[in-house]
Amino acid sequence: MAIDYQKTAKDLVKELGGDGNISNVTHCATRLRFILKDESIVDKEKVAKIKGVITTVQAGGQFQVVIGNHVTDAYKYVMELVTVDDSTSEGTGNKKAGVVSRIIDVISAIFAPFLYTLAACGILQGILGVLVALNAIDTTGGTYRILNFISWTAFTFLPVLIAVTAAKKFKVDTFISLVIACALVCPDYIAMVNAGETVKFLGIKVQLLSYTSSVIPIILAIWIASYVQRFFEKYLPIVIRNLFTPMFTIAIMVPLTLLAFGPIGNTIGGAIGGIYNTLYNLSPIVAGFVVGGIWEILVIFGVHWGITPVTVGNYANLGYDTFTGLQSAAVFSQAGATLGVFLKTKNKEMKGVSASAAITGLFGITEPAIYGVNLRLKKPMICGCIAGAIGGAIGGAFHTVSWSYNMPGIATLPAYFKAGHTTQFIGLLISILVSFVLGAVLTMIVGFEDEPTDDFENLEGNTAIEENNEPTIEFAVPVAGEVFPISKVKDQAFASEAMGKGVGIIPANGEVHAPFDGKIVALYPSGHLVGMSDGKGAEILIHIGVDTVNLNGKGFSIKVKQGDVVKKGDLLIDFDNELLKKEGYDNTVMYIITDTSKNIEVLEGKKEAVKDIAFLTV
Repeated sequence: MAIDYQKTAKDLVKELGGDGNISNVTHCATRLRFILKDESIVDKEKVAKIKGVITTVQAGGQFQVVIGNHVTDAYKYVMELVTVDDSTSEGTGNKKAGVVSRIIDVISAIFAPFLYTLAACGILQGILGVLVALNAIDTTGGTYRILNFISWTAFTFLPVLIAVTAAKKFKVDTFISLVIACALVCPDYIAMVNAGETVKFLGIKVQLLSYTSSVIPIILAIWIASYVQRFFEKYLPIVIRNLFTPMFTIAIMVPLTLLAFGPIGNTIGGAIGGIYNTLYNLSPIVAGFVVGGIWEILVIFGVHWGITPVTVGNYANLGYDTFTGLQSAAVFSQAGATLGVFLKTKNKEMKGVSASAAITGLFGITEPAIYGVNLRLKKPMICGCIAGAIGGAIGGAFHTVSWSYNMPGIATLPAYFKAGHTTQFIGLLISILVSFVLGAVLTMIVGFEDEPTDDFENLEGNTAIEENNEPTIEFAVPVAGEVFPISKVKDQAFASEAMGKGVGIIPANGEVHAPFDGKIVALYPSGHLVGMSDGKGAEILIHIGVDTVNLNGKGFSIKVKQGDVVKKGDLLIDFDNELLKKEGYDNTVMYIITDTSKNIEVLEGKKEAVKDIAFLTV
């Protein structure tokens, strides 16, 4: 059944404290990232149970809601319900976050919106590489040349893409940011770089560097531009502000970037990439073991974005990236562990969830596999990490690399192939195959604590008899007391049988028991209402008292959780019968069969809970 993400959005906004508590909302490949004014008022368990939500994560000053592949659908509907106040969009959460968390927050906000576009260009490069190796396309022809420059466009003008998202993050005018970025990749500036001539600005020598495919320089430039823009917006007279604020910001920031922030940014980016590449070169096998083992753990905490500048910088500086090659093992190992759950579990719901999550994982989206299955069952997560470490070590031994930006998965395998580097590609295939198979096998061997089955076939205690070849089901009394027809209760919604057919019970005590073996399918937080299903089509509601919702749970004690499978006679709810009467509430218990097509025979009189029958259905 398809999930209604419009309803998911409404439920999310409500549970997160409403529009007034939501300062900002962004999204990445699989997560909605909320900045909340007060996270303490949010019930994480309630949010995680919303249909369409896989799980929640609190990291980097953000309340992250994992949705999966349909995150853009949910984001669209959320944005229809909230008003983001740019002046307070950082929220209190970010102020409490540490420096590392803030940096990761900035990186995720900047890169997440265009990662799929960047990956698409990378896949196109990979496909062209395969076609060239197979002599299936003429590299001198127009078709190849056009597709080739298309595949490189996103990387060539990467500073321009970053400028758009950085402008939003740092609250800079988008078009000012675009002009600053375009200046760094302007043909005239590129011609200066290629010519190698000496260029001075106000007598200061400019270090002519290429900023195509660069990352850090433009981020620094837009960050500083945010202060420059605000300065002129504050001090320029309003009559000239709209014209001269952009002029002064651009005229100051482009030269300043070329003189200072560009070279500094390139140095920082080179240093970060250099540290990882140095460690990798010391032992590719150890690097593969570590990356393959911990990558998905980084994903859990949402800090995996910290590696993005390294991988992008490697493509720009080296023409390839080793980290993505090692990361692939971690992705496929978790998909394999999820397959192991599918093959071993007896729980029908878990079987369905794990099947779909394993397939999604093979295409590079591992959040459903991690949060929906492996982390939920614990041991499969550990098995996946072990398999990923072994697969990563194999990948390191073969020096596997990715030749263009991508997110590891079956669809992106062409990005790992390049003519003349067949051994590396074969090594990648071996590493991901070992990771996938080992993840599944380890999970099946080690096992896990299977969740209680939702299969009602083994439940006993529901009495069914045959009369004239028609099934007749006896429904036991959930509350001891005087039973009478529902038409006589003092709540019109129930008396009219609009809610279903049933009986009213004047309770002799405050104990509500399960009238049959089944599953709790509805449970109101105040404890005044509970619903059950027998798994064979029969569903009932038990409503305690008239208008008792107004007590907000006072006098009620809930003994079960929604989703619990219970036995006939199990205690579901305790309520203070005398308190209800003292507070002036009618304490009648409404006991309803929600299927209005059922024919029932009411069995009136004094009844004992569970021991006697309230009504028969035919």
